[in-house]
Amino acid sequence: QFVNYDAYRGMFEGQSKNRLGLLIWMSHPAWPSLLWQTYDYFFDTDAGYFGAKKASEPLHIQWNAAKDAVEVVNYSAGDHSGLTAHAEVLNLDGSLKWEKSTTVDSREDSTVSPIQMEYPADLSHTHFIRLTLSSDGKVLSSNFYLRGLAEGDYQGIRSMPTAKVEVKTHISQRGSQWQITTELHNVSTVPALMVRVKAVRKKTEDPILPALYSDNYIALMPGERKSIEVELENADTRGESPRLVVTGFNLTNTKHP
Repeated sequence: QFVNYDAYRGMFEGQSKNRLGLLIWMSHPAWPSLLWQTYDYFFDTDAGYFGAKKASEPLHIQWNAAKDAVEVVNYSAGDHSGLTAHAEVLNLDGSLKWEKSTTVDSREDSTVSPIQMEYPADLSHTHFIRLTLSSDGKVLSSNFYLRGLAEGDYQGIRSMPTAKVEVKTHISQRGSQWQITTELHNVSTVPALMVRVKAVRKKTEDPILPALYSDNYIALMPGERKSIEVELENADTRGESPRLVVTGFNLTNTKHP
């Protein structure tokens, strides 16, 4: 899922400069597979889907690894002025090692590079880049990347300790649909990577598919919170009520409620 997310996000972010468009072959497989798909044989949305969704935001902040610069890409969000672009470099333990903020104006159908990345000498072998684009304190776009001192070398995450994420969930049924809102809170002292929310049937614990998620496969730094919205059809619960299972790269499975 790490590979899927990075691959699809990279493809869509890479086409931002010349606006040439992008056509994906095989957005879904004709048989069960683990690679190269935005949703799978069973209609589950994989990490590649959320990577593509992230990169295709109308107003988007991204890291251009070739230029080592932060870019603000405006596809179709109208003109914006007085935005704040913020970049952070964090060590493997989530500690902040470098940050920079700047004010940026973004016109529709444009790409601007307001920040050049810098890296201090005491970084862990694998570390993180976290970007946010905001307006008057409201986050409009965010992004999170792994970076290695050696290009493409992320082996450092193998040594990460287990993180703990607390989950608060509200579930309601409106007619033929279930609406689920879950708040994830990393209460541990280490980052939680590739945190995934999955709707399952309460008794059998079979996945409820298809289901629509506002986001998934996210990273949470120590103390960070994020809410995710889930929508699913009552017919797909097969007579059971839904519940959520939260998994992640360095998490133990959490069932809630």
